[in-house]
Amino acid sequence: MSALHAPQHAYNDGLELVEDYHARGWTDGLPIVPPTPELVEEFLEAAGLSPGHVVGTVPTREVTVTAEHVAINAVMAGCRRDYMPVVVAAVRAHLHEKANCHSTTGTLSGAAQVVIVNGPIRLDLDLNCTAGCFGPGWRANATIGRALRLVIRNVCRAVPNFLDRASFSTPARYSFCFGEDEEGSPWLPLSVERGIPAGASAVTVHSTMTVAAAVDLTSRTPEGVLDSIVAALRARGTAGDRWLGEDTNVVLVMGPEHRRYLVDAGWSKADARAYVWERAVAPTKHGPSPVKGGRPDGFLLVAAGGPGMAETWLLLPHLALAVTQPVVVGGGPR
Repeated sequence: MSALHAPQHAYNDGLELVEDYHARGWTDGLPIVPPTPELVEEFLEAAGLSPGHVVGTVPTREVTVTAEHVAINAVMAGCRRDYMPVVVAAVRAHLHEKANCHSTTGTLSGAAQVVIVNGPIRLDLDLNCTAGCFGPGWRANATIGRALRLVIRNVCRAVPNFLDRASFSTPARYSFCFGEDEEGSPWLPLSVERGIPAGASAVTVHSTMTVAAAVDLTSRTPEGVLDSIVAALRARGTAGDRWLGEDTNVVLVMGPEHRRYLVDAGWSKADARAYVWERAVAPTKHGPSPVKGGRPDGFLLVAAGGPGMAETWLLLPHLALAVTQPVVVGGGPR
């Protein structure tokens, strides 16, 4: 492993370091784990990357994000070293050109970055995919999502009232990470639908401007459930952008109460997506405007959540595409 490049600072103890990091604006407002050189090197080793390896860039900010940057912020976020390959994949996805880091982290609307994990690494890391998957209680969910946001803050310079111009922002910007419930659904995982081989692990990062629930407690058919989702989508709509063209991504996180009516009727994700897309984008003379979406595969259906509430969560996009990247450990897929 080559030498680390980041400047080193000496402190009398960990508490002094934490207070100094707060004073320098290097945290999200919550305490952090001291990123000692030894820990940073362990995290780099876990990902099989050298400190200077370039994970991605933000050309409009003249920012280059290295593996060392990612490791430092992953340590600070409270990650375990074996989370590091997932964090790297998330950062790489977010820094893809079409993920539009500059806009999604500087926008007045305060868009949040959602990290969706697929594949066996979910189980290895105890990533929550079922009941409570959007909320607290799981270290992997909380710290992986937080690590991405700390990279966005500390390396990409999206600091509130500087390059982050959000009028209100959102608690989802602390951390928003969950896994797909592949064990609880016969459907193809999101990653497989997006070209990752079955059995491999991957991360999808989606910048969302609006998070809302489509609740339907009474429908018992695929058509009834999906019509409720379409109505909720059309009530909120999505923004278009000439740079993205007709492409857009809407993420629909469907819980088991809604999912079972589709599964029992033999509907696949592709069936559901085609039904929703056709009705969501159709023009109407009266009522809400159609959702902008060039193709059915722009509507990403994810199985997650726990039983009890018959709802599907809508993660409506900012001006960016959802990007999927494989999780790579030591030079090979995981």
